[in-house]
Amino acid sequence: MPNIAIIGSGPAGCFLAEILALKLSDVQIDIYERLSHPFGLAVSGVAPDHLHTRKVTEQFERTLARDNVKLIVNTEVGSTISYSELKQHYDRVVFATGASEDRRLGIPGEHLTGVYGSGCFTRWYNSHPEHKDVQPLIGQRVGIIGNGNVALDIARVLAKTAQEHQASALSEPVRTHLAKSNISEIHIFGRRGPADASFSLPELTELGTLAQAEVQVSSDALIGIEAQNLPPSQKKMLQQLQQYAETPADASAAIQIQFHFYATPVAAIGTTQLEALEIRDSRLDNLDSSSLESLPLDSLQLDTLITAIGYYTPAIAGVPYDAERGRFAHNQGKIEPGVYCLGWCQRGPQGVIPTNRSEAMNLARQLIRELESQDVD
Repeated sequence: MPNIAIIGSGPAGCFLAEILALKLSDVQIDIYERLSHPFGLAVSGVAPDHLHTRKVTEQFERTLARDNVKLIVNTEVGSTISYSELKQHYDRVVFATGASEDRRLGIPGEHLTGVYGSGCFTRWYNSHPEHKDVQPLIGQRVGIIGNGNVALDIARVLAKTAQEHQASALSEPVRTHLAKSNISEIHIFGRRGPADASFSLPELTELGTLAQAEVQVSSDALIGIEAQNLPPSQKKMLQQLQQYAETPADASAAIQIQFHFYATPVAAIGTTQLEALEIRDSRLDNLDSSSLESLPLDSLQLDTLITAIGYYTPAIAGVPYDAERGRFAHNQGKIEPGVYCLGWCQRGPQGVIPTNRSEAMNLARQLIRELESQDVD
């Protein structure tokens, strides 16, 4: 009987296991998970108030219940079991380990108390076993660096009232911690312009529905954007930003959510704890200047800073690795003969859960062809 090892029980790994288990009745699939529970980012990465997205785990539960699928938890490749052992014991090995480590900004002050990576922060509020004791410092003025849906998720979770959080998967300790915060300002910084943002329309629109928050966008940032050649999704996103820019200010709102575009972070300021963020207008970077240090800087007081600028895949001993890209080294998903990668550890931290399904289908077809022909490279 052919056997396949899938390393990682997140969406990519579970989708692949489901397809293979359905198509190859005589195959044994072992899924290795380093934690004590499965499903990866389907639980620890999805926003706790987006319960409909988490329902995909119900499908994964059925996958794990199949006779030819076995989940092996508390097992880390590279320590509990080696890469060479996997290759010896399995006909095919597929890495679906995701991208769990926060990328660094590379600016002074990142070490200050009050500065967190979005991976660490989201895993804290999702009660990930390795981050549930983080207890982040959440002050009145919060900054989030990033122009993607992760930044919007964090802003939304922070801006919601305790009543709004009733319909979420937050644990009681996290609810208590959030309830003690006294946030009045949330600033979302993007190093590029609005047209380059990767917000999806539903998440961006959802910010405007919060009970105690007002969304602000400077109309100056939207001037001169050539939208006619942009995809329809980007046009709709820009229209929503324009709507926020045109909405009259609401002085009664308890929390102001302010978007800052063309804002390049230069330094986090403080002695031991964050006090401010220095930013530079990125539109000035291309001007004729002898040195970037001579360009004017703005400083914004902040108590908390969360960087949502992407993630990288940790290296595993023996597995070919692309350090520059922060993912496994591969050629169209193939790491070595009989060894593949799938999901974020293959393409980087891009795409949503359905993206993993389509890519798992493509890889499954390839594995099925190989196993059926016994073409072991």
